[in-house]
Amino acid sequence: TNVVDKETGGITQSISAYEVLHKDEKGADQNITFLDTPGHEAFSKMRERGAEIADIAILVVSAEDGVKPQTIEAWKTIVESGIPYIVAINKIDKPGANVEKTKTELAENEIYLENYGGTVPFAEISAKTGTGVDNLLSLILILAEVENFTGNPKEDATGFVIEVNLDSRRGIMATLIIKNGVLTKGMTVAVEHSLCSTRIMENFKGEQVSDATFSSPVRIVGFDKMPRVGAQFKSFQKKGDAEKFAENWENKKESPARNALGIADAGGTKKIIPIILKADVSGSIEAIEKEISKIKNDSAEFKIVGKGIGPISESDIKGISSGLDVLVIGFNVKTDRNAFEVA
Repeated sequence: TNVVDKETGGITQSISAYEVLHKDEKGADQNITFLDTPGHEAFSKMRERGAEIADIAILVVSAEDGVKPQTIEAWKTIVESGIPYIVAINKIDKPGANVEKTKTELAENEIYLENYGGTVPFAEISAKTGTGVDNLLSLILILAEVENFTGNPKEDATGFVIEVNLDSRRGIMATLIIKNGVLTKGMTVAVEHSLCSTRIMENFKGEQVSDATFSSPVRIVGFDKMPRVGAQFKSFQKKGDAEKFAENWENKKESPARNALGIADAGGTKKIIPIILKADVSGSIEAIEKEISKIKNDSAEFKIVGKGIGPISESDIKGISSGLDVLVIGFNVKTDRNAFEVA
């Protein structure tokens, strides 16, 4: 699967999920779902979420660059989550590739591969030429069998929200990973207080499907409110049951008290520069927030006073009280004409 074609600068910037078919030892077709999480260090939150949702992790290390700080960070995330993992040594087709040196560097960082003093299975691959990828897929199936990962097809689907975005034509869409059970057309999905009918369900290729089962990624369209990324979802046969679930969740949640734009709490000495942040997907917002928090200055500091998914709208601008020098930042989104005029 080639997801890099669509990415800016060839870097994976959003969690994408896709399915691969691979034959097991008995020759039967098996579905493997991949959650592709970004490697750039700004996206650590997304990686943590990926490790929480997945059953097996694959730590990709370049045979050319060897072990990098983000390799260690990703490895620590995997170890903390306690899930089994496989090491994929990639770019073995590159002239500068040195597999033995990479294995030694891994051992120096306490990642002990099979036949190298440890038990971690590994595959040597080239993502570009496809060498060794079959071997990696077979390792995943073997590990899944050893760990006995199964689901129950008789239950209503439950799982996690992995990405949310807003489409100007279709409304609020979310990509879900089903951890157990089956999701069929006509059910209602509840994510905390957000509800959505499963009338429009798409697989990872954007094709309409009438049902989806555990471990499948599925996109559903038409949420009434923006669901939270990383939140669990439940599905219900009856819409009324889903509404009750959302209502109970609302009643449990207490609204935190905060001042108008959350600006008056910096001790008065520093200049506060308020920022409103809009992006196309929630993962990008997290990464930009993380980068902004690193900008340190003795006399001023940035404070994110508003954030959201979708274009910069008139209400974003109208929400800014007069006299405040607010920066409105949009990443991969357009600005509505009305918003422009109000600003």
